[in-house]
Amino acid sequence: MAVLLASCHRCKKIRDRERGVLSQSNNDLGRNLLVLLGIFLVMFVLNQWMPIHRDDYDYSLIWMTAEHVGSFQDVVQSAYRHYFLHGGRMVTVFCLDLFLWLGKLWFDIANALMFVALVVLMYFHARRAVEWRQEPLILAVTGLLAWLSFPHFGEVAVWKSGSTVYLWSAVPVALFLLPYNLSLAKGRPVLGSWWLAPMFLLGLIAGWSVENLAVTVVVLTAGISWYLRRKGAMEGWMIAGCCGALLGLIGLVAAPGNFVRYDDQGSGKGILDHIGNQIAGNAEMVLYILPLILLLLCAWRVFKMVLAERQGCQITRGAARLSYRQWALLGFILLLVVSYFNGSFVAWTVRDILYAIVMVPLGLTKPKTIDHFDNLFKGFDEMAIYWLTIFFVYALVKKRLGLSSPVIRQLAEMVKAREVWQAFPVVRYAGGLLGLALFNNLVMLAAPTFPARATFSSVAMIITAAIAILREPVIREYFAVHARAVLGAGAVGLALFTLSAAMLVTYTLRQENDARLAIVQAAADRGDSIAYMDPIPLKNRALRHVFFADFDSGVTKDGLCKYYGIKDIKVNMEKDSRR
Repeated sequence: MAVLLASCHRCKKIRDRERGVLSQSNNDLGRNLLVLLGIFLVMFVLNQWMPIHRDDYDYSLIWMTAEHVGSFQDVVQSAYRHYFLHGGRMVTVFCLDLFLWLGKLWFDIANALMFVALVVLMYFHARRAVEWRQEPLILAVTGLLAWLSFPHFGEVAVWKSGSTVYLWSAVPVALFLLPYNLSLAKGRPVLGSWWLAPMFLLGLIAGWSVENLAVTVVVLTAGISWYLRRKGAMEGWMIAGCCGALLGLIGLVAAPGNFVRYDDQGSGKGILDHIGNQIAGNAEMVLYILPLILLLLCAWRVFKMVLAERQGCQITRGAARLSYRQWALLGFILLLVVSYFNGSFVAWTVRDILYAIVMVPLGLTKPKTIDHFDNLFKGFDEMAIYWLTIFFVYALVKKRLGLSSPVIRQLAEMVKAREVWQAFPVVRYAGGLLGLALFNNLVMLAAPTFPARATFSSVAMIITAAIAILREPVIREYFAVHARAVLGAGAVGLALFTLSAAMLVTYTLRQENDARLAIVQAAADRGDSIAYMDPIPLKNRALRHVFFADFDSGVTKDGLCKYYGIKDIKVNMEKDSRR
């Protein structure tokens, strides 16, 4: 009887434990859904307030004509003409034309869902498992790092013509590569043989995406397939997916329109120009991924501390108090925030002082020079807030972790990089992703231009590497015990500032855009050939989370004029004297 009672008691404890685990899992699932809902709502609002802009007008017309896209047949015809006259990105162009025809609301919903999907897929790749019930905080961090780190965020994730090229290419590629990554992690195929046809089709879409990413996909899937074949763990879907990606790549780069565009953009450019493009594009990317770089640097030193402590070394950590200089820096950051939302008075004060003591004595007072000088300060407050906050948080985190200069030198002597590489599998995985990101950028050496927005997919890989490192129990424990409050406060502060600034600027620009579109429409209705308007006064771009150019900008003006059937748009002209 006693044995039976003891057995029942043990069963009850097991059931209670299982209920507790299930309850916690359900709570985490609910938190995850709230995180994803929050990300969706932010992106949806930004998309709603972001107007049709620049190239969107060109793609709202059947390509290289003045005829508006008005049916599904027009969508197909426009994508076909684009393929032969401008470029090979037929899949993304088709999606753009389709949603421009269906209507802006549907595009706004789809674009927000695409961003949410990318966040989830980056998290899956970081975890190397399709499981997301337990880590709502890590999922939120993934979304925050995506918000802060993607170069020219408004251009690649909100603006319609840009997001369909970069965001909408990254999502199917990340989905396509997930089974390969999971198979590589587990050492066995995670899909059955019946996935051969779906993986071929998904590979075709992934390969027919954007040029550098398509090359990376083909090389990566071929390499993983070959490696697993040597391990006796290859399935037919792996080869089918790789072949589909290769066919998509051929369709992408062999488009007649690519040669037309290359003649326009790449004619006369030598290898030094291409190398210069690489330097400029990668350097600008580094500016955007600075939070990732500093997080990974701290984590790398924590790994060294762990190995050093295993050897008996004791690390002395700094006090939690802020120094007087840090309090002063924090006060200056808050002053800049107040300035940003009140006319940027700090930026213009600095501008006036430099003008008086530097520009005037040097004789640099020509109108064009002054205009360039003024443009430099139109984003001064926001950039100063961003940079100073990042380095302020980094300095505090180093202090809390005990990473003083003597300790860093001591760790460098005691623990070699090779030891860290060998001791932690996640470091090898993250290192592989960083190498893959570098390769993905180097592929652009063949392109006539390499703007920072083209590093989008590489930054997605770097974000994935950072999340994989942050999930490592050693790193989570060290950061949670010693630096959680600082990291949390810094993350919330940066998120609130950049988000509120982006919302404010986007909403204001939407109103300015609507007022000027009314002027263009009225001119077209009257039969005027030229529309006159004042310039848009708001110039800051909220760390590039907003993408907008005034109506006299070349691409904007050309598309608008063709769309509305007028000949020209004049900004900052005297309207009365022209009539």
